[in-house]
Amino acid sequence: MGGSMHKIWNLNEVERVLTETGERAGLSTKGIPVSISDRMEKTMGSFVFKEKDGKVKAHEFRFSARLLSGEFDEEVVRNVIIHEYAHFYANVTTGRNNGHNAVFKNVCRSLGIPDDTLFTAPGTRVIRKKGYKLVCSTCGETVAVRRHRDAAVDIVKYKISGCCEAKIKAMMGYF
Repeated sequence: MGGSMHKIWNLNEVERVLTETGERAGLSTKGIPVSISDRMEKTMGSFVFKEKDGKVKAHEFRFSARLLSGEFDEEVVRNVIIHEYAHFYANVTTGRNNGHNAVFKNVCRSLGIPDDTLFTAPGTRVIRKKGYKLVCSTCGETVAVRRHRDAAVDIVKYKISGCCEAKIKAMMGYF
């Protein structure tokens, strides 16, 4: 593995960053579960929510075990946690999924983190795999990325985009 080890994070420390960010931003994360996943390889964090009747219901914050393992600088880890809080804040306050749009980017800036969306850490190689990028047929916003064809087909068939409430189209690629 090489390189020096950084701080190893536990669940309480992740929750503390979310709580402190919520206090600063004025929207509490109290009652929203936080989990650590061994299965997240490319994604370092995610905010899981349900959209219903023009409201967003927060379901869970998930973070990659790798993110918290001591491999990354403390600032990188904090930024990822706050990035997921920014999704929570943007989506809950507007009642819709903002993805990485301007609303989301403004929230990032107001929370003092970079508004870029791709996680790149020094010395990490992104292994690109074949998959399906699912995009809104109206505005082109990425709705989801799926590795498996059947999962992509289901989304195209049965779902509409959160941004424009339009059909979703799949593009095959490597990412």
